Amino acid sequence: MYETARKYSEYAYYSKQELEAEMDHYLVEPLWSEIEKYRSFFRWEFPLSGKKTYLIRNPHVNDAMALTQEMMMGWLLHHPEGTREPIDTFWLKDEEQHSFSRLYVKLCYDHSMDPKLLFHELYDRFHLERKVEREVRMILEDPSGNVLIKLFLLVMECDKRCAFLYYIAVLYLHHLLPLCTLISMEELMDHTKHLTSELDVTSNFLSLLSHLRLKFSDEMISLSSKKPNSPLTMDVAELCERYPMLQKESVSFYVKHRRLHHYYTLQEYMKACGVCYETARYSMEKLVDLHWYQKQKIGKKFVYFIM
Repeated sequence: MYETARKYSEYAYYSKQELEAEMDHYLVEPLWSEIEKYRSFFRWEFPLSGKKTYLIRNPHVNDAMALTQEMMMGWLLHHPEGTREPIDTFWLKDEEQHSFSRLYVKLCYDHSMDPKLLFHELYDRFHLERKVEREVRMILEDPSGNVLIKLFLLVMECDKRCAFLYYIAVLYLHHLLPLCTLISMEELMDHTKHLTSELDVTSNFLSLLSHLRLKFSDEMISLSSKKPNSPLTMDVAELCERYPMLQKESVSFYVKHRRLHHYYTLQEYMKACGVCYETARYSMEKLVDLHWYQKQKIGKKFVYFIM
């Protein structure tokens, strides 16, 4: 029963409703009890809207966080100054627009500003309502905290104006300010399921991470495809000519399996090319070495996705 309970938390994060859709009702209750017992080992509690909600920080969730952060840092390496897109300050009052613009310019050029002073300036200058739980504010202002969890707390806890202002401060605190030119807090709120009657908000968090990865992947693919002689734009003949060390079956698999936001497995390679496991693993590792794919472990298996 333990391994079965683990399966529904590690390989995918099932809700009770999803479990009920897959199996007979009389099996659900005992299994769900075991699932909750397993998940309790990874529970991290915090208040949201006055309720003691929690995240399950199990390997599946931690892997998703690590992959998202890796993709985020990859984007920042290529965009240290952000994009040219203006920041949408729609949620600020007219009289606050000029004040925010001055503060934002200061943050872009003053990298030594004390983040604690920044948070207090936001409270004073923009009359930021302190309806956010005190424990949540402490998490947001902690420089050692995880930025992805902080963004999730903003999505779940704040209205759009409050979240936008906190968002800028949190990104500055973590030296990620250029990120606000790519992803707005409003976008994160609109693409994350944030209304829930459940105390377990792990599925909501995974939804946010998924949206962020799609966004970073879009940007990095767009950047790569603009490079001269990018493998993303070549056909099989061109790639075979440029990379004679590769088997044609490997190149053919890549050309047919280079969709955005899609993971590929060794089993898919085995089926497509009619080869054994070791041959598939060796071939995919060569494509990883060429940076055509990135390899990531999810649960007990490795998956491959476009860089």
